[in-house]
Amino acid sequence: MSDTEKAGRLEAHGIDVIPEGERVSRPSDFLWIWHSAQFSFGTVVLGALPVVFGLGWWASVTAITAGLVLGVALVAPVVLFGLRTGTNDAIASGAHFGVRGRVVTNVITIGVGLGFFAITVWTGGTAVMVAGHRMFGTPTGSAALAATMPVVAVAVILVAVYGHATLIAMYKITAVVGGLVVLGMVAVLAPQFSADYAGGDYALGGFWATWLLSALVATSVPLSYATFQGDYSRYFPANTKASKLMVWNGGSLLLSCLLALLAGAYVTTVFQDKTQPWVQSLTDSVPVWFAVVVILFGFVGSFPQGSLCVYAAGLSANSIFWRKSRAFATILVSVLGFVLLYVGTMVFDTVDSMAAFVTMLLVAVSPWAAVMIIGYRHHQGSYHAADLGTFATGGGGRYWYRNGYNPRAIAAMALGVVVGVLSVGNAVYTGPIAELLGGLDLSCLTSFAATAVAYALLLRAYPEKTAAQRENPVLAGV
Repeated sequence: MSDTEKAGRLEAHGIDVIPEGERVSRPSDFLWIWHSAQFSFGTVVLGALPVVFGLGWWASVTAITAGLVLGVALVAPVVLFGLRTGTNDAIASGAHFGVRGRVVTNVITIGVGLGFFAITVWTGGTAVMVAGHRMFGTPTGSAALAATMPVVAVAVILVAVYGHATLIAMYKITAVVGGLVVLGMVAVLAPQFSADYAGGDYALGGFWATWLLSALVATSVPLSYATFQGDYSRYFPANTKASKLMVWNGGSLLLSCLLALLAGAYVTTVFQDKTQPWVQSLTDSVPVWFAVVVILFGFVGSFPQGSLCVYAAGLSANSIFWRKSRAFATILVSVLGFVLLYVGTMVFDTVDSMAAFVTMLLVAVSPWAAVMIIGYRHHQGSYHAADLGTFATGGGGRYWYRNGYNPRAIAAMALGVVVGVLSVGNAVYTGPIAELLGGLDLSCLTSFAATAVAYALLLRAYPEKTAAQRENPVLAGV
């Protein structure tokens, strides 16, 4: 490992392929990565949504569990792209979308990364604001929140700028601290909790439509990391066993998300007013001494989730501004994150903003994952990393397809997005397919299935040459 790849020093690598000698991470690192990310208020608050939507405790548990299992199943295999190529998912996706078509992944990663960055900083800033008010009588309201959020945001961005080694070191600390805080939160509120909580008015008018919406919120959490996994698996040795990597990745992601979202639902059932900001309700419900923990963790606990998201967005931006450094691209995209943060929290209703964001995430990431998984199977997991970077050297190579774009993958994904949008059913928008199903939102499933089927059929009708076929024309039948 080079000196620049140590915690506290600026990461030297950006979108370049990580040299084998520096690929020294282990699959067990995902235990720290995912637990530290989920044990922040930015993720825990999403567990509140099933209860806010009107579900009771046990209905929330089943919706969250079912949604997470689906989400993890869809994204866990994508971790292999970083391992096979030694670079991040935006660059690796060029193998299927085309070297220039990787822009699809860039847009998704930046959008998802900055969306969750905004949610994380909002919850962190709110925790600092309301806990400070309860302890010291400091002001609350929009002006106070606008003052506390930049403090959290700058700290989060700074960690992301330092990069991979600093992030991993931080994850190992915050995973333990965050787990203890979440456990303490559950224990402190245990006397007020009742598993018999039956819920309230259903957000979509009926139980199953609301249950499915809640399940899809849960699905969105692991799915949101679909394009982030390569940020870390690119640092694993090339001979790492694929099954071992997927087990550590998928298992850690499922367990951490389950604990975090169930904690969020658990806590929300005891709130008297479920419409006011979640962190404010939390501080109103716990003893004063625990409010100290809330204010500290609201700040420190924002680092892992927020930094993970900004780091991914910065790497993706680096493949757009590839002549600049990763650190520069990270800072540049963070400016956009600040704008999104204030628009989502100050201009619009925060809960509606989160619901709309989750919807957009599902209809974009699900078909993207379908292309990557079907493409991986077609190419048998074999890639040539050098040909993924020809956008910077004048074009050409195995993944140039048509002028840098792969029409098959792009067309299949476009179809999936359209089907997904037509299948959306929530409080903000209901598509015609969802209306035919009585308001049920199947956008995640329909968008994934439509893309997977379309791409598989296109590959059968118009095959892409695999790496082996390009090296051996006999295999390609030419």
